[in-house]
Amino acid sequence: MKRTTFWMCCILTLASVQPALAQHHGGGHRNGGGASGPTPDTKNGDLKGFERAVALQATPEQIAQFRSLSVSTQSAQKRAQDLLQLPASTPKPEWIHNSYPLTNDVEEALAENEKFLQSFSKEQKDGLKKFSKKLQKSDSEITNHSKTLSRGLENDAAGGEQIAGVIGKLNQSLNELRSAQLAIATEMGIQSTEAAN
Repeated sequence: MKRTTFWMCCILTLASVQPALAQHHGGGHRNGGGASGPTPDTKNGDLKGFERAVALQATPEQIAQFRSLSVSTQSAQKRAQDLLQLPASTPKPEWIHNSYPLTNDVEEALAENEKFLQSFSKEQKDGLKKFSKKLQKSDSEITNHSKTLSRGLENDAAGGEQIAGVIGKLNQSLNELRSAQLAIATEMGIQSTEAAN
């Protein structure tokens, strides 16, 4: 019984003290911006995040461009992967016959990539600078490998092993380009219709 009485007294004491504490400290919380709500920094951070997402959002035209770009890049990837299945001993005319469609697909993919980047607004260019640089780096590498491949196909001294080596590097750069494309699409709110490669 004594224990029950003790706890009842504690509860009553707290109940009578709480309103007084609230009156004493209430104005401080309201005027001081204390624990009564989110801090201005939090609100600003949320607002900036929202504004950034809106500024980077792809337009319907950019979404259509990205779809076209995806098709071109994936086509070039598939051609490169198919060529890598050829034995190094494959006769040169066959390498030439199978490689020219690859170089055409690569040119188309690079053109689509450039067109997509050119469509960016000032806000998108500023906000996606890091992602754009990765796209441009992959683009530059692919251009160099494609030129090397074309020279190898025209050079009678270049054998199958040399050509396959260049196609291997080209394939790797195409994979990096695709990863960069998917990363920038995520930032722009473009939903990918493909499974990750």
